[in-house]
Amino acid sequence: MTLRLFVDGSSQGNQGPAGIGVVVYDEQGNLVTTLQTTLKSATNNEAEYHAVIEALKLARQLRAEEVILYSDSELVVQQLNGTYRVKSPALYRLYQEAIALARQFRRFSAVYIPRHQNAEANRLAQMASFSAKLSLRPRAIKISPSLLSADFRRLGEVVRELEAAGADWVHFDVIDGRFAPNITFGFPIIEALRSETSLPFDVHLMILEPERYVERFVKAGANILSVHPEATYSLHRVVALIKEAGAKAGVALNPATPAEMVKPILPLLDLVLVMSVDPGFSGQQFLPFVLDKVKALRAWIDEQGLDTELEIDGGVTAEKAAECVAAGVSVLVSATGIFHSGKSLVEAIADLRKAAEQGLTKFELAREKGIGEGA
Repeated sequence: MTLRLFVDGSSQGNQGPAGIGVVVYDEQGNLVTTLQTTLKSATNNEAEYHAVIEALKLARQLRAEEVILYSDSELVVQQLNGTYRVKSPALYRLYQEAIALARQFRRFSAVYIPRHQNAEANRLAQMASFSAKLSLRPRAIKISPSLLSADFRRLGEVVRELEAAGADWVHFDVIDGRFAPNITFGFPIIEALRSETSLPFDVHLMILEPERYVERFVKAGANILSVHPEATYSLHRVVALIKEAGAKAGVALNPATPAEMVKPILPLLDLVLVMSVDPGFSGQQFLPFVLDKVKALRAWIDEQGLDTELEIDGGVTAEKAAECVAAGVSVLVSATGIFHSGKSLVEAIADLRKAAEQGLTKFELAREKGIGEGA
């Protein structure tokens, strides 16, 4: 079997975070598979050789006997064909590995092609390199206290106190008594509080047919609107409506709702909210199994180089914050953990943030190890 391998390596700086793309076709021109991988640090030529090496390994796995490799790096093609000497010691090590793999095939040839003929491999490499760059960027953790556990008699004072205490957002749990048990608040409360703070209003709609009320919530002062996929017949349409109304769009996932529900539209979302309790009431116990969902979502977000916030809500305390952030969360919603913690708002938010930073350190160390192994 003969396979045609289109390869490309891309570096964000020279040396810098990098990525590779590989596209494999059979003799008839049918797409066999693709490969996209991030590299912690590489020059453009090193990334190109990593792409060659991974492509040849993939061809071996696919049991190819003959391989034709296409690259838009004229230098690398000349080196693989023996018409130009490899001078860099770092590059020579990669060159030797590539040649050793190439010799395992009955026939191997490397062909130079212009960039436009290598567009798909180049696109994959660019995406991977951007993802590698993004993954090295520190993730800012946001605290979004939920008013569901606040003193409703003095909400105006509460939101002013939250801003002074260092909160990043204010979270509103809007429940209609139909989609989830409990009835909370709606437009009048959000509208009345809008003038009390400059903090973004993070509004979680636990209501049926949210499309009917998107515009009114945005006019009332919502900066972020999150809806549940089970609450509407057309999730994509609701997301579009939210953005058209001028707010950021989020999708909320109940504990038993799979992450795959948002995967097709993930690039369109500003936020994904993972519920770590069944929606309805504050004070419930955190459900640890949702962290597997968080990890899957974080991987998809980073792989695609997205800026999508990953939020968690339900039973989030200072004791749970580190674990949530280590799994990939960037926004912590807390109701009881802030308002019923026995501490002042300043202390409760500070303790939550301190725990979150510990979780972020753990996440960064694990990611560094993973990217390093990928390189």
